[in-house]
Amino acid sequence: MEYENDIRVRTKRFAVRIIKLTQELKIRNVEYPLRDQILRSGTSVGANVREAKASSSRKELIRFYEIALRSANETDYWMEVIEEGYNFNLDLMKSDKSELLEISKVLGTIIINLKKVV
Repeated sequence: MEYENDIRVRTKRFAVRIIKLTQELKIRNVEYPLRDQILRSGTSVGANVREAKASSSRKELIRFYEIALRSANETDYWMEVIEEGYNFNLDLMKSDKSELLEISKVLGTIIINLKKVV
């Protein structure tokens, strides 16, 4: 059963949002390399959270969550570059950035808690 606040559900939904965002960025003539970067990093967050589920050790589990968090940070970077470089003030992007911040906080908390328990 999937729960609304489950990090796996949230990151998958975020990946779908990123796909929609990149479609909008294409319409607005944002260069392909930037769209590709945000698509790759934005969808990587959920992929690494999903991969963490299949971890064979605590160390590996932490590693996948850390990769997911790094991908979230990279996605935030690309969003900022696109906003500033193209002088965008897209409501869609603001909403995505807000969700990304919340996801990053959850991932950070998960990582901290996993590192505490030895």
